[in-house]
Amino acid sequence: MMGTPDSFVLQAFMEKRTLVYGHRGSRAYAPMNTLPAFELALQQGAHGIELDVQLSADREPVILHDFTVDGTTDGTGAVKDLLFAELRELNAAARFTPMAEPLKGHIPHYPFTMIPTLEEVFSLVKDRAPKDFIVNVEIKAPYCGESGEENTEDLNGIEDLVADCIDRYEMARNVIISSFNPPTLKRFKALRPHIPVGFLVEEASPAYTTDLNARWLPETSGANGHEAWHPRFSMVRPELVEAEQSRGRLTQVWTVNDPELARDLRSWGVTGLITDMPDRIIAALGI
Repeated sequence: MMGTPDSFVLQAFMEKRTLVYGHRGSRAYAPMNTLPAFELALQQGAHGIELDVQLSADREPVILHDFTVDGTTDGTGAVKDLLFAELRELNAAARFTPMAEPLKGHIPHYPFTMIPTLEEVFSLVKDRAPKDFIVNVEIKAPYCGESGEENTEDLNGIEDLVADCIDRYEMARNVIISSFNPPTLKRFKALRPHIPVGFLVEEASPAYTTDLNARWLPETSGANGHEAWHPRFSMVRPELVEAEQSRGRLTQVWTVNDPELARDLRSWGVTGLITDMPDRIIAALGI
């Protein structure tokens, strides 16, 4: 059987339902990867959220997309070189610019907003979200080398810390783990074989990463499997989605902001649509 029978994302796949995820929250209208962005995605009716997790210098799992803080905060420096206390002093809303106006209301002003932890996001979901709400946790990691080997500094134990946090908040049914990095997925799957994982790809992904993933995680269940393909929208074709389905794998696509594309992807059998604008895609699909 593929993954955990009661995994909510696998249930949606088996029931041929379409899921809409807030990309880094509802990032078109709120500072990305912050609690306000995740709360807004919830309010807009998203079935889940996608987020990025990496470690501070003192090994706290924090939610940030870039490997540096420069792009979204008022600080500078690599996330891995900054202590958690230093990261919490930064304003994660400092560089926020809205992409559009929500369908139901204006964009509020966002004052000082802290970089959240994975624990805080899980706590929010447990307290505020429906029981089947899904969190797509992308573990951030640089691309590995062609042999699959990584630099020693990249072997920081983030997979163990994410797995432990999932256990503490009893989120196993609610999460899917994703990464562009096959070794990351391999290590996580060895730790928690019952939790589904998805292989992220984009046009810029080195071809060898797909080969590594196919060799290391060839199945759709157990410690040697991956349950999902997570391509950039521009890479998706109906026959590719069908091919993944024939292998027992679901497809979740990023970043889908065009309503017509969203309708096409649903008709092709895509399970998850990851979007900056959950309200617009939900409205377009009538769900």
